[in-house]
Amino acid sequence: MDIAWAKSAPAVQQSRTTLGLFAGVRFGTLLRFLFTTVVTLAPFSYVAAQLDVSEVHVLPRAMPAPSASSEHVLRTHVDLVLVPVTVLDHAGRAVTGLEPANFAVLDDKNPQVVRYLSNVDEPISLMVVVDASASMATKIRETRNAVTELVNTSNPQDDFGLIVVSDAPRVALHFGDSASEIQRTVDALQPEGFTALWDGMYLGIKELKNSRYRRKAMVVISDGGDNHSRYTKSELRSLLKEADVEVYAIGVFDPCIQYIRTCAIRLEEKTGPLQLDEVTSVTGGRVFSAHDSAELSGAVTQISHELRNQYVLGYYPNNRCRDGKWRTLKVHLAGSASHASFRLYAKKGYYAPTE
Repeated sequence: MDIAWAKSAPAVQQSRTTLGLFAGVRFGTLLRFLFTTVVTLAPFSYVAAQLDVSEVHVLPRAMPAPSASSEHVLRTHVDLVLVPVTVLDHAGRAVTGLEPANFAVLDDKNPQVVRYLSNVDEPISLMVVVDASASMATKIRETRNAVTELVNTSNPQDDFGLIVVSDAPRVALHFGDSASEIQRTVDALQPEGFTALWDGMYLGIKELKNSRYRRKAMVVISDGGDNHSRYTKSELRSLLKEADVEVYAIGVFDPCIQYIRTCAIRLEEKTGPLQLDEVTSVTGGRVFSAHDSAELSGAVTQISHELRNQYVLGYYPNNRCRDGKWRTLKVHLAGSASHASFRLYAKKGYYAPTE
């Protein structure tokens, strides 16, 4: 700041000169005092700021996509582990109204205290992976209808992406594009080529990393037979263990598999149900088998229902070591809920942070 001194009489100028010398001495002392005070108080301000972040126990029900800097702060200073959990009754309906005391969590076999529980229909980033290889030729019409139904029964705020799989996977719809484009894209699908299914799912996980919502999921529609991928099933499972993505699969299987009939089907189709189960179960998702259009429609409706009625529970693990190691996770029902005929689905574990 520039300070302009007005012209005045000599007596006044002399007085200002004297005061200026006095002020110079006092001003220097004042600067040293202020500097000492700031340096002394700065560590206490930093500690207070850290305590404010670390003591957050309740997350907002609907969270806008955080900036890169805020995500870094949460990863570095807050060890809250979030676990999506699906609870169903004997008829496959979502069970609501449960409390934190109704869940028991074991992190590497060590009991944890549930600090956060939400059961709100939050928007989700959903990647749909569609098998459009030659083996799906007789099932492509039902597959088109299933994708459309999935979009129509989802939360209107959900963000969709679409990957089409044949000889190689391709991104047919990016996150942020209009969901209405899905219908036009799936209507144009023409089954051909081999099945690079693992590559398609691998690409889907990569795309989900840049999606807008905290909750992320993938729905795969395929006959389960992979015969053209560069990535192996083991490599895909490793990626899924690292990704915070829930994966569902709908296996559009031949009736021969359902009724164990003797018919001419390929080896990869015979092993499809088991392979899909191996790659989805680690994420807390599961496989639905569909042998006709009615079962396919029912599977899509059920997946949409489950995604919109999930619990998200959170806890601070007793083990705070940032060693990057895999930690097994088991979630059980407790209290009065443990006596009911409920089924629970949750991911199998997670990797501890490294920083």
